[in-house]
Amino acid sequence: MATEYTDLELAINTLVTNFYSASPNNADSLTAQEFQSMLSKELPTMVKTAGDQEGLSKILKDLNVEEGQGITFKDFWQLVESLANNQFGLQSKEKQVKCVKCSLM
Repeated sequence: MATEYTDLELAINTLVTNFYSASPNNADSLTAQEFQSMLSKELPTMVKTAGDQEGLSKILKDLNVEEGQGITFKDFWQLVESLANNQFGLQSKEKQVKCVKCSLM
């Protein structure tokens, strides 16, 4: 019997798979260039600044990744958490705006 995975389980699998497949030699960490390429390919809308060196440097600094250090899945997960929190904040603000509009009517 085949296992049916939920959308959330599939999303987590996609995150893990895409991170580790971004390394051509299946390393435990990514180089800055591999990380930048993955972000540009997989998160182009949410991480618009990853395409330039200054934006990537800021992301790595925010993740406490020092120059020349490999980016681990834990570092990547921090970025995903930050993006998820930002997305939640945007959705929360949209709901608040709608509620304010409703209360004015």
